[in-house]
Amino acid sequence: MSHAEHIFQRSNSRLKTISQKLQDDHKLGHRLPGLSKLLDDIVDPETDVPRENSVRRLLRVFWESEEDGTYSSILGRYSRAESKLIRSFVEDEDSADNICKDFDMGMSLGAREELPVVEKSRFKTAVKCVRKAFHRDGKPSVLYNDESRKAEITFHADKEFQNWGRTVKNKPSLTYVPSTSYGIQQIVKYAKSKNLKVRASGYRHSWSPVFGSDGQIMISTLGLYRATKLPNFESLPGSQFFVRGTELNSIDFVGEPRKGQKRLVQVGTAVTNEMFRKWCNEQELDRASTLPLNVIMVEITLGGSNAPICHGAGRRHPTLSDLVHTIEYVDVNGNMQTISKDKDPSFMSVASGCFGLLGIVTHITLELDPMSYAVMVPRKIPVMQAIPPPPELSDDDIPEALRIEMSPQQRAEAQAAFERYAADDFYSEWFWFPYTSKVWVNCWNTSADGAGASEYPSRAGVLLQWAETVAIQILQESEAVLDLQNLFPWTQATLLSKLGLYAMPDVGDGDDPEENAIRTQLPNGLHFRRAIQNVRVRDVELEIPLQPAGGGSLRDAGPDDAVDWTPVQRAWWAAILAAYAHRRTCPQRMPLEMRVTGPSAVTMAPFRGHVLGTCSIEVLTLGSVDDDDWLPYAQHVVDRWMELKDSRGNYLDSRPHWAKEWTGLTVRGRPMLEYVKESYRGAIAEFRETMGRIAESQGWDVEEARQRFSNELFDKIFFE
Repeated sequence: MSHAEHIFQRSNSRLKTISQKLQDDHKLGHRLPGLSKLLDDIVDPETDVPRENSVRRLLRVFWESEEDGTYSSILGRYSRAESKLIRSFVEDEDSADNICKDFDMGMSLGAREELPVVEKSRFKTAVKCVRKAFHRDGKPSVLYNDESRKAEITFHADKEFQNWGRTVKNKPSLTYVPSTSYGIQQIVKYAKSKNLKVRASGYRHSWSPVFGSDGQIMISTLGLYRATKLPNFESLPGSQFFVRGTELNSIDFVGEPRKGQKRLVQVGTAVTNEMFRKWCNEQELDRASTLPLNVIMVEITLGGSNAPICHGAGRRHPTLSDLVHTIEYVDVNGNMQTISKDKDPSFMSVASGCFGLLGIVTHITLELDPMSYAVMVPRKIPVMQAIPPPPELSDDDIPEALRIEMSPQQRAEAQAAFERYAADDFYSEWFWFPYTSKVWVNCWNTSADGAGASEYPSRAGVLLQWAETVAIQILQESEAVLDLQNLFPWTQATLLSKLGLYAMPDVGDGDDPEENAIRTQLPNGLHFRRAIQNVRVRDVELEIPLQPAGGGSLRDAGPDDAVDWTPVQRAWWAAILAAYAHRRTCPQRMPLEMRVTGPSAVTMAPFRGHVLGTCSIEVLTLGSVDDDDWLPYAQHVVDRWMELKDSRGNYLDSRPHWAKEWTGLTVRGRPMLEYVKESYRGAIAEFRETMGRIAESQGWDVEEARQRFSNELFDKIFFE
């Protein structure tokens, strides 16, 4: 049985339908040459289409098309070096192994389009523009990164701000790109003198309106230099795009690490996950270190993932903010302030996840573990086996394409396996690509033994992941594919699900999966996909509290009590059934994802109070999907999730992820914002009280901090 047939054996009818249409409609088939044959080969049980060949053949469809110019259009957005690599892979059919030595994945297209761009030829014009606008009182608006006033802070006047997901837009009067804490101090002092608000951003990956506003000041911790002005960056499309070697992207041990003990590492808030992954992997002997958890994406700053209290996977792990030992920030008066667990333990639960309301954070010190090694055993498992349906869901209610025969013993074994992975594994995560018959189960443990460990993904693997995102970009924008989408609204979802699930690793069905396990340094296992930031998506995520078994109250439960996994199964299957209920328009064209995480001690964490852990579940779609299709669908899914109740008939206290899409949604007929304020009522009061004590101890005023660092959303949550 071929790999492709193994995945698509119960859901290949749509691929066949597309193939037949391309054969029958010669004009459409001519616009997409070779696609019909590729799809036929994928569903043919006698034909094996290796992953690399499938990606190349899909890209060649658009290269060979005489009428669809999307391939050339997309390549035009990349640097010359990147375009050359794509052409070598696609047009010359050069192997990923052969060309990967020349590849170093650089900043994504989205980041290049959104981040402030410095062009030396325009710099003086920008300065004149700002000076004209802000010199009314005679004070200069040009600020400096150093006390000697030799290094001016890069800035931009009236540059439109847009987040990565394109859900937030505004126009700050000034966007500064500082490289030092001193520079940030000067920006805050300047903002105070002009009575302007200041917010900070990194890669802008948050979907909710947590950013700044029109006419105010935005601090961007990242800046991008155009390759046309810096040709050495053009020839090496890698991390050289970043402004390197600044105080704000420094990484340093605090003290010398001791064997087998936790260690402290200070990072600037501009440090990216990719920088940090590489730094951790480069440390040797007793200095080899790792975070025990992180988000998957590498193109995100640690400041950006800490501020909204982001999480990883695994029930033993809290949030990233729980690992913050020390936080350094510039307060409303432009003074540097420090809060740490050693000196200010009662302040840390607020300071470590404060949404930037205390001030502009410059550095955080994180608690790391000695290096360990991921022993990854990813599997592609039938949907009914991966996360079994809840007891009340009959087989007749399960979509036919997902239905399989299971004996009572098989059902019991599947339930036990799911509960074991969810409850006990170091890392636990499930992906369902819409309308496929398999779930990608990514649950694994770690080892202190690095024997047999290798880089993962390999350089060739990273190149393939990157090439797959190029293909997804083309599938979003191709006019020919959009014509197919108009005929069959499930076209994009089907092709993307095929590409997505097909690309995921699988250790096979042997009796001992660990024989084929992927062994790699833990940071590589946490960041197993390196190019996902190249594809813009929409994302709605809820944090659902795990419930105690036996009908008890969560309030009375202890961390070691048994879990009733039925509500988790209900949430998972509710999302799957929602996708099928909307199959005529297929608004969900990217995966359903679920992680199990641990409780948090951070005051405003959605996971706080979830003493048994949390089901973090989310639905995603392409960024190109219309609001008219996506938002009603997202609301439908959220409605199903918010219907979940505990054994006593009470609604679960589920909460949205702060950084995802939630502000425009409702909960049981009322605005989500109202629900959130009620859910966090006690936490909000605690946050305000602690913020007041911090202000008093450090000599600043809460109301002035609100005026300087808050925005419309946080005013409504904390200050109204």
